[in-house]
Amino acid sequence: MASTNPGNNIANLRDYLQREENISSQDFDSILRDATDILQRCTNPGEASYTQGLIYGNIQSGKTAVIITTMALAADNGYRNFIVMTSNLNDLYNQTLDRIQRSLDGFQVLGKRDFQRHAGSAVVMPLALVSSKNPAVLRKVIGLVERASWQSQTTMIIDDEADQASLDTNVNDPNRPRSATNQQITNLRQILASYVYLQTTATPQALLLQNKNSLFRPNFVVPTTSGTGYVGGNYFFSSDDFGNSDHVRVVPFIDVTNLRNNNNIPDTVAQSLLVFFVGAAILRIQGSTKNYTYLLHTSFRQADHSLATRLVDEYKNQLAVELTLADRNSIDAAPAHFREGLEQAYADMERTFSNTPPFEEVIAEAARAIASTEVIEINSTTGAGVSPNPSRRHTLYIGGTKIGRGVTIKNLLVTYYGRDALYPQIDTVLQHARMYGYRQAELPAIRIYLPQHLGIRFYDIHRTDDILREKCRISHSAIPVIPLMARNIRPTRKNVLDDNTVDLSAYLGGQQYFPLLPISQPDFLGNQTEMLDNYLNTYDERISYSITADDLLWFLNFNFAAPESRGTWRDELIRQVISSLRNLPQYGNRACLLIVSRNSERKKDKSREYRGIGSVLPGGFTPSRYGVPTDCPTLLLTRFNGDIDRLPDGTNRGWDGVPFWVPVVQLPDGNYAFSINHS
Repeated sequence: MASTNPGNNIANLRDYLQREENISSQDFDSILRDATDILQRCTNPGEASYTQGLIYGNIQSGKTAVIITTMALAADNGYRNFIVMTSNLNDLYNQTLDRIQRSLDGFQVLGKRDFQRHAGSAVVMPLALVSSKNPAVLRKVIGLVERASWQSQTTMIIDDEADQASLDTNVNDPNRPRSATNQQITNLRQILASYVYLQTTATPQALLLQNKNSLFRPNFVVPTTSGTGYVGGNYFFSSDDFGNSDHVRVVPFIDVTNLRNNNNIPDTVAQSLLVFFVGAAILRIQGSTKNYTYLLHTSFRQADHSLATRLVDEYKNQLAVELTLADRNSIDAAPAHFREGLEQAYADMERTFSNTPPFEEVIAEAARAIASTEVIEINSTTGAGVSPNPSRRHTLYIGGTKIGRGVTIKNLLVTYYGRDALYPQIDTVLQHARMYGYRQAELPAIRIYLPQHLGIRFYDIHRTDDILREKCRISHSAIPVIPLMARNIRPTRKNVLDDNTVDLSAYLGGQQYFPLLPISQPDFLGNQTEMLDNYLNTYDERISYSITADDLLWFLNFNFAAPESRGTWRDELIRQVISSLRNLPQYGNRACLLIVSRNSERKKDKSREYRGIGSVLPGGFTPSRYGVPTDCPTLLLTRFNGDIDRLPDGTNRGWDGVPFWVPVVQLPDGNYAFSINHS
């Protein structure tokens, strides 16, 4: 849309969010700017076309507020029809439905139980259908859309957590149809002549790696701005120096293992519980009336949950007895391990709280409130879930898979995390970061306990997410290159990515890359060789020159690979890789340039049937001999003479009669890689 203007729906929403959800006018203005940016990239009402975009939020940053504001702004600017697809889990579905109904009082909002009963007759107000991502429910949505004759009207479709259940899990099996949910979403879109399909998620890796022409790869990306009080990876994992961290506490991995096969609670789990009770007590003494939560998330196995729940419950009961006795008598009367543990917990809190209350007062408050503590095992066997409003002073959650995407753990202070995987996925690990969110008021009491290697994993994934988010913010485009700050990390699950076009581990640190079939035809080259000749006129051969990464990107803005070239080199992907490295502080805006030769007579290789080259650099050439560093990207340039050279059978093992430059990009050393889609 060329322009947008907020109207009554936005005015009413602003009042509601400020009154009921304490969203300040300043934060709402920020949300509205994001919504405006989104809507201006959408299909105009009445226009027979479609587009698809991504709303890229942060973990637990309030994406629903952005969704609702985008809907309100769209309604103020001509949109009448809305479909919101959200979780198939009833608790999360009902939470989303309730929030939309309460927030958009100028809309008629139908839940999934209303779809079949609705006649499809015209309504005065904008109509929003809130559906779960269930094939049977989506078929009912399609039926209502057809009865209401939306086919020729403009519709806004919002796919909440679009990377979770919407993609085709059969993409690599030609003998199977699309997966059921993906097929119904496709069917819905195919009957609409005018629509915008907005995907929302904080983990878009699977979406960005969809094929170029896929209906599920966004045409534009809008990273959202988190509101006041949000704390995320920048607070907890901006450094891997956990010894100096205010919030991260490293635990021995054996303690995580012992939670699965030992009848004694590990020391670090006990200490994390003491820190939780002490931190909650300090917050209450300072005036808070909130009920606080603790999360232990160390395994996906339900048998492990049961054992951990028993150990935590037993320790809580024992602690309650000792705290009560200490409050009646003296803390000195408590067993040494309890007393010392409480003193250590208090000392830990002193690092981050200002004006910490006296130790005795904190212990007295903890003793008073510990009776109001509930231990809840969360998994499919128990059927328990995370309460949106815990009723006890303290709630201790023990669980695994159900504590993830879309689940908000209110007032979470302490997380003990130990979930591990041989090939961890960025999107899964980020969705486990339930400690992120609007927690500024509780920040002094927030602690994260985890083994060193998992802390490093969160650090690597945070850096990856930061780079990706910044590149999307600058370009507003779907970047088909996902940086992996450790090679054993995967961006997402493989079963939703096309094996023919996606390489999960390409462009490795320390490796060299070049086009296997460089552009050599005069018609394609144009004046490229002349421009590079002029630019490089002052550079001598076999001497390394320090340049900036921006200079390197200037060279790479030329196209060097022929359209039919195979192999890893893709001009645009190489640019994205260098641009990503430039955003990392260890590489920064540094690069190196070396001209290998201005007079190469290299021909196409017989081993490649004279359809390309197997190397560019001469045999035995070692860049380090010429001062080329290994801690920044390097461009090694060779000028081919380009002579025609025909064999007796007429095959041209040479080129097209004109000179041309061929690059080799040497990536800096490091244990990193990039996942790419080269479609």
